Amino acid sequence: MEAAPSHIDFESQEFHELFASLYPRLVAYARHYGATFPEDIAQEAFVILMQRGGPIEHPIAFLYGTIRNLSLTERRPKKNQNISLDANLIDPGKEPDAENVLLNREVRERMRALSPHFREALWLFVVDGLSIREIAEIMKIPEATVKTRIFRAKAQLREQLNPNGGIHAMA
Repeated sequence: MEAAPSHIDFESQEFHELFASLYPRLVAYARHYGATFPEDIAQEAFVILMQRGGPIEHPIAFLYGTIRNLSLTERRPKKNQNISLDANLIDPGKEPDAENVLLNREVRERMRALSPHFREALWLFVVDGLSIREIAEIMKIPEATVKTRIFRAKAQLREQLNPNGGIHAMA
């Protein structure tokens, strides 16, 4: 993942490129949290970033953290529902083939069985490509805890996808 500058010129081409590259992923992240209007939440996160005074050390982590907070705030009345994993795991510009569709469906089903803490850490790392440091900042936990959660989530998924060991038939 490309590093974002700590001071952002919101009129620059660099900001527009950052917005264009991050917006679809931020929408998917908001959708991951079950947001009713994920596009609005992603846009609001950028507005909050723009209104914030002073430099931000990790703007990408700030955006993800803002998305997380806004999404959780939005769904508080619906807190008994599960977080959605219906976001597409395949690149939006690519047509999925049948094998990828089946594998992605199975992985999403297995991810639902993970604890929310493991699921979020793994999602941010694998799907959104964030660094351990950025995930720690978003989740407000130590980096070592992020590494542990990702390791355990992967181990649980591996066990669920292939309980007998060896190579998974769809891998």
